[in-house]
Amino acid sequence: MLEKIRAEQMAGYVGTQFEIIENSSPVLSLSLVRVVESIKTERSEAFSLFFQGPAEIFVPQGTRRLKHAGLGEMDIFLVPVAKTQAGYEYEAVFNHIFNV
Repeated sequence: MLEKIRAEQMAGYVGTQFEIIENSSPVLSLSLVRVVESIKTERSEAFSLFFQGPAEIFVPQGTRRLKHAGLGEMDIFLVPVAKTQAGYEYEAVFNHIFNV
């Protein structure tokens, strides 16, 4: 699944919910708040997904299984990058090199 994730595709999911799954049970819901493209060339693409979580639950850096209604399940490495009044923000970075 991860090899198919592209920035343009994920932009369509901004505002939707992703659940963190542990032991087959949802533990926490994160909202995809933005997609930021860093590099896009004919041969590669680099972008970040930013998720917003609640202020009362902190998720440490690490690989998490995320479940989305339209995308299914995927393992993504999340890094906490900010804490605001709205809650904790997490970033997932993607780098793809295309076979040209």
